Amino acid sequence: MDNGCPHCHALKFKNEPAGMCCALGKVQLPEIETPPEPLNGLLIGTNPDCNVFRKSIRTYNSCFQMTSFRATEIVRNTNENGQQYNSTLKIRGQVYHKMGSLLPIPNEPHKFLQIYFMRGFRNRTCQSRECTL
Repeated sequence: MDNGCPHCHALKFKNEPAGMCCALGKVQLPEIETPPEPLNGLLIGTNPDCNVFRKSIRTYNSCFQMTSFRATEIVRNTNENGQQYNSTLKIRGQVYHKMGSLLPIPNEPHKFLQIYFMRGFRNRTCQSRECTL
């Protein structure tokens, strides 16, 4: 990914068609802030562990794709007998994603989708003791 768009400077693959990122300059997004360290070093390649991080990035992303959430209002459906049912989940108002810290509090159980690593990256283990929705 060393080809850059002349309009938005997005990194692109060699044979990726022009205009897929910003419609040839028609779409302008605000600039993204630089991530904090050590994440920035892992992403741009200045951290010694960047190669392992990049090879495993899908695994890390998958570990965090499920989060618990809450909403200010959940709409409940009622049938003709006055009984409530949820054929689908309808939410009004603000949705909040709840996710615990990367590491558990000492002497506390793991919450949400906390992960930890054991004996190197090849034997990594993702565990979740609690995953609520």
